[in-house]
Amino acid sequence: MSDFIPVIDAHCHIFPDKIADKSKESVRDFYELPMYTSGTVSHLQAERGKIIEIQHQKYKIVRQLICSPAVVPKQTHSINDFISESVKADSGFVGFGTLHPENENFAEILSGFREKNLIGLKVHSDFQQFDIDEPGMYPVWREAVGLELPVLFHMGDRKLDYSHPRRLAHLLEDFPELTAVAAHMGGYSHWNEALEVLKPSDRLYFDISSTLQFIDGDLLMKFIRRFGEEHFFFGSDFPMWSPAKELETLISFGYPEKLLHKLIFQNYADFLNTLK
Repeated sequence: MSDFIPVIDAHCHIFPDKIADKSKESVRDFYELPMYTSGTVSHLQAERGKIIEIQHQKYKIVRQLICSPAVVPKQTHSINDFISESVKADSGFVGFGTLHPENENFAEILSGFREKNLIGLKVHSDFQQFDIDEPGMYPVWREAVGLELPVLFHMGDRKLDYSHPRRLAHLLEDFPELTAVAAHMGGYSHWNEALEVLKPSDRLYFDISSTLQFIDGDLLMKFIRRFGEEHFFFGSDFPMWSPAKELETLISFGYPEKLLHKLIFQNYADFLNTLK
């Protein structure tokens, strides 16, 4: 029997060492929030090496979802190679690839994900400046459905409307077969709207990254009751937040042990098994 409780971090960003500090500063300035650290591979691996002690229990992160958005079209290839190489070098990583809306060869890019060990697509429409539900992106979503690729959507922003939860609700009405993971509990700073406009679905999941510092346990429980406890994943949004502190905040909500185990490990383990 293990001497620690396993945790999967379902939302992490990494950057090559030479641009990690610059990327950290860009994200910090965009969100006007402090950053926990630089998002280098070694920094993230160090988080997985820690034993986290909370309320007389020991926890350890055993797997991490890694991704990075292409802010301009020419970055797509190099970022996907970087994520792919990181996954192949470290079995503790799970990789989602990127795509920019202006990549005209999107079908070729997406079809190459499996060969690169990239099991899904991450989009950040606020950085990439497109509406989730704009018609020009529908061929991309259609391709993702055909390839059975889940899409991890950045959701919500205080100043921009690209990733508002109503846009994801509209998209999922048109693409009910799309497997979607709505990051930041369906809409950073728009949680009440997300709770109202998004509809429960077997193919709609949520991660709770960049959320726990701004909500209480009652609001998360409302989401869980509406959408189903199997549909929620713990995530830290590293390097913005400390995974250990995010985990500590979640545990402070006082949920039953069985539910907590699902949120921090079992749900994402089961989700990954469906993608093999």
